[in-house]
Amino acid sequence: MRPLMYHALPPAWFILPVPKADAESLVKLSGFSLITPDFSDKTLFPRGFPPGAHPVVVSSAYNNDIRMFFLALVGSAEGTNIFVAQFAPTNDAYAPIDSNPNEFSARVQQVIVPNPASGPGIVPEAFDFDFVSTKTPLYTDHTFHSLLNQPLILTNGLCQRNTYYFNETFTNPTMRSGNVTLFGPPAGAAPKVLAKKYIKQGGISASAELVGYNAELCKDASAKVDPMALQ
Repeated sequence: MRPLMYHALPPAWFILPVPKADAESLVKLSGFSLITPDFSDKTLFPRGFPPGAHPVVVSSAYNNDIRMFFLALVGSAEGTNIFVAQFAPTNDAYAPIDSNPNEFSARVQQVIVPNPASGPGIVPEAFDFDFVSTKTPLYTDHTFHSLLNQPLILTNGLCQRNTYYFNETFTNPTMRSGNVTLFGPPAGAAPKVLAKKYIKQGGISASAELVGYNAELCKDASAKVDPMALQ
């Protein structure tokens, strides 16, 4: 078990609605089917979910000296490509902007051609966050606990549990609202069909403890999800 406390600021997760047809087209490439959440469950989606859309979870985090960004289709095997990147801020999950200490931002740029001698080289934008706290959230704590704790389907047909526990005294959850921009090729971090600016989306910032497990059969992974992590 390792804490995801990330210096001064905890990770931020956002849920983005993407066209279901686009999500299905990506999942078919991996040979798996898309699993649709129960959008009628008011404990997960108290304000509903856009018709014809499927949730994508994105996050920005900083763990010790490791800066991380994650994108995943809920209920699928699709995830973020791994690439060399530049981050702003460099040493936290996100940072307040200069003009407003209550507004936060984070930016990821893919380093395609580095040029440390005379310039930035070729570093197109990959992801961008801009958000504030909100008293009228689109989702609940339980929404994120449930979606984040689904087993991940691996490309070899097995599943892996990465269990996030948000029930510690340091969790300090804060509901967020903001804009997330996904940039497609040439950065390659997000598939082209997902590349756009998502306006006024719902998110959360919270510290957690993460427990990772070895790959196992998907039926076993589903059966072993810890109910305590879903609370």
